[in-house]
Amino acid sequence: SSLINAILLTSLLSQAALAEPDPKQGGVVFDGPLENVVLSEQQPGEHRVWVNDWQGGLYARAVLFDSASGEVLGSVETGWEGVKLDIPRNGDVVYNSALYMSRGYHGERTDVLEFFNRLTLQLEGEIVLPPKAGRGLPNTNHSDLSDDDRFLFLTFFTPSASVGIVDLESRQYVGEIETAGCAYVMAAGERRFFSLCGDGSILSVDIDDTGRELSRKRYSALFDAVVDPLHGTAVRAGNYWYFVTHLGVVHSIDVSGKELKHKILWEAGAKSGDQTAWVPAEMFQNLAHHESMQRLYVLLGDQSLVPKGGGTDYHRQSGTEVWVFDINTGQRVERFKLPEPMFSIAVSQDDSPLLYASSMWLPKVYVFDAVSGKELRQIETAYGSMNTIIQPVEPR
Repeated sequence: SSLINAILLTSLLSQAALAEPDPKQGGVVFDGPLENVVLSEQQPGEHRVWVNDWQGGLYARAVLFDSASGEVLGSVETGWEGVKLDIPRNGDVVYNSALYMSRGYHGERTDVLEFFNRLTLQLEGEIVLPPKAGRGLPNTNHSDLSDDDRFLFLTFFTPSASVGIVDLESRQYVGEIETAGCAYVMAAGERRFFSLCGDGSILSVDIDDTGRELSRKRYSALFDAVVDPLHGTAVRAGNYWYFVTHLGVVHSIDVSGKELKHKILWEAGAKSGDQTAWVPAEMFQNLAHHESMQRLYVLLGDQSLVPKGGGTDYHRQSGTEVWVFDINTGQRVERFKLPEPMFSIAVSQDDSPLLYASSMWLPKVYVFDAVSGKELRQIETAYGSMNTIIQPVEPR
């Protein structure tokens, strides 16, 4: 179709060394591979951000920017349909779960976990994984690190669902844990993860110090997977994971104790049956948070909900506003109108936090003051880029 051809053309252009950008589209030109870099330690008050460029669902990359100047600090290849980086709280590496094919877009498939030095961005090594990584539209919960950074949990899909376990201390692949009917993976402690299941339940799995399954528990019917399912995207603040449903109901999962504790908190959008309502946006990151301020940011769009035979439904849309809620009270405290429709938002965690917003269709990332909502600047990304997951980097 013409849409597919347009997407492929955009992706090819983003990978080529172009002479001049299209002034109507904007964006900067990468003339070739970036030179080797040696980054200084990030200082308090300094803002850096990784922007993942999906490149049309082909071979992707992640680009590191200085948020103040918009300068490109470096980049790494992230493989076919690369999703995001996994950035540990400590240590000198950044992890990337990637897959490659021997002849570009066909041939023998190889899945690997790559280790990049966090200051030089040079590839230091890899672990070969089973060719089972789940791919599709990027999602923040395709993978996650255990709370002590010892293990990496990976979403596998063949189409049977499972979670791959990598021991990052020994740099060895441990094995996979079956999670049939459940998708995505979120850490819930040093030796536990959970997944969302298609019947509205949540599956929690405990592992031992070798990464093998120790026990599991199914928490039944925590959300209605038919009438108002949870978005797969989620954010974690301390011991709480926050989710939002398709109609804007905020849920939390408390992972601090032996048992997971689920709560329905408040409504951040429409009620079922409304014909015109604010509902959480798609595609990639519709939630962000600031932990010390106890604020939850929700990306919303003013949608027309179309009744169908099985109930209310609507197509995936981008968001035009960010609503900010006090996590403790559920009260909306701010409402920011965005200059253009967006797919992703993220917030830095420092005392002068920045709110980032991007769209797959725009070669730039907007930077706002996360408290006032004032637009501070725009970071130009590569001409033809398809920006997806935004990952602010916090000083060590």
